[in-house]
Amino acid sequence: MQKEINKLIALFLFSMVMGCNPVPGNFKQSDESPELYPDYTSLTIPYNIAPLNFQILNKGEQFVVEISNSLNRRITISSTKGRISFPKESWKKLLNEDRGGALTISVYKKNRGGPWEALMPVRNEISGDRIDPYIAFRKIAPANINWGEMGIYQRSLESFKETPIMVNSISDKNCMNCHTFNARNPEQMLFHMRGPYGGTMIADSENIQFVDTKIEQTRSAGAYASWHPGGELVAFSVNKISQSFHSRIGKISNVADKYSDIVLYDVKRNSITRPAELATAKLENLPSWSTDGRCLYYICADRSIDSLPYDSRVYKLMSISFDVETRKFGSMDTLISVSDFGRSISHPREAPMKDFISFIGLDYGYFSINNPESDVYFYNKKTGEITLPGINSDFTESYPSWSSDGSWLMFVSKREDGIFSQVWFSHIDENGIAAKPFVLPQKNPDFYEDYLFNYNRPEFISGKVKWNPKKLFAIARNGAESSSFNEASSVSISSGATVMASPDDGDGGDEHYNHD
Repeated sequence: MQKEINKLIALFLFSMVMGCNPVPGNFKQSDESPELYPDYTSLTIPYNIAPLNFQILNKGEQFVVEISNSLNRRITISSTKGRISFPKESWKKLLNEDRGGALTISVYKKNRGGPWEALMPVRNEISGDRIDPYIAFRKIAPANINWGEMGIYQRSLESFKETPIMVNSISDKNCMNCHTFNARNPEQMLFHMRGPYGGTMIADSENIQFVDTKIEQTRSAGAYASWHPGGELVAFSVNKISQSFHSRIGKISNVADKYSDIVLYDVKRNSITRPAELATAKLENLPSWSTDGRCLYYICADRSIDSLPYDSRVYKLMSISFDVETRKFGSMDTLISVSDFGRSISHPREAPMKDFISFIGLDYGYFSINNPESDVYFYNKKTGEITLPGINSDFTESYPSWSSDGSWLMFVSKREDGIFSQVWFSHIDENGIAAKPFVLPQKNPDFYEDYLFNYNRPEFISGKVKWNPKKLFAIARNGAESSSFNEASSVSISSGATVMASPDDGDGGDEHYNHD
């Protein structure tokens, strides 16, 4: 009975939206285009995206907006302030029934004493490609050392609901970072906690481990991570990170590695292997498995030398084959060299079901969130061609991430003001052609005008993470279990090419500066 009542209420509210806000009967056509904030015009959008609520910036005292699909279903909304918010269920029907069709936004405005004017219509394409229903991200203030409030959150892309996965308000304001999922699976994830209650939280279906991956043979705890699609291995970078600050206007800080290797972590055995191929005198960093698990992508630079200028360290894109049965690495290949590309490379990610890899190109280093010249690039695995998709801005673009079918690219951008990073999406077709990007929709059209946190390291997930902060903290409070070292399959730190730690290297605990 209650369900029927709710349906009647919803139908009544929908009829109110439809019936009490009619399109003006008399108006003159204007050649003025609608100015919307956020800019939700000329887009390709997923059919399951949350309502794209917006603010009309054109001058006017009364507004009417009609939004319709190609099947002639429409929603009409009036506003005196130009704030347009669409009913969730009506919006959902509008898009879902017209997959592959188009969404037309018609804006009418009226000034005091003047006639109604119809602005030029806006057309958005409704893609038949579904976007993953959730994303996970870190919420952090735009600071370089002191972060205060911090947390890892998940947000539904089909609604506006946001819930915490872990927050530092219950863990003595410590740092947490590098949340990573296995092929977007919310049941197989990990993230690091630094400082108090330090360790790595690894959730695998019904089991949660809290482990300390910092062992003598690797010199630091695991930092940047990538799950092998088989679910039993994680490739970690182990880094000694230093941070310095610029005196130049327009530059913030420089983050660099004093050393960096890549190790393999066995989830079931809580054991670390240090493969000789990825533990050399060079700087191996940012591991990223291919979607089939037979290749590991990573970036590599020459050995750190403190006397070199900060902007002389550049990274190339590498790949190395991997035998899943023997867990041995094989042949190594330079995919993009410094001499050919002329820039440094960061954050490589292979697109599922497509022939290319996304990465960030920047002038130097790999910590792209601090470099305003950082842009998204595509590398074609078959042809070797490097392309610059039309989604970049004059400010920082960083951390590209792919949806399950490779149809949607998510990345962070500081294009609004050069300070705050927001989550943006772009539809990518089979040829790597990118549609105009759009920002993560919010219930409040003015949300981004006074939101004072960065969206950091967004990752697609196929469903909701079920773990809650209190349960995770209860596990962390019991302390982290020390990892073991697989000496038989590893190169030792004394006999390998990576040199022993010097006294001024510290304890390798500077990963909490990782704001990318």
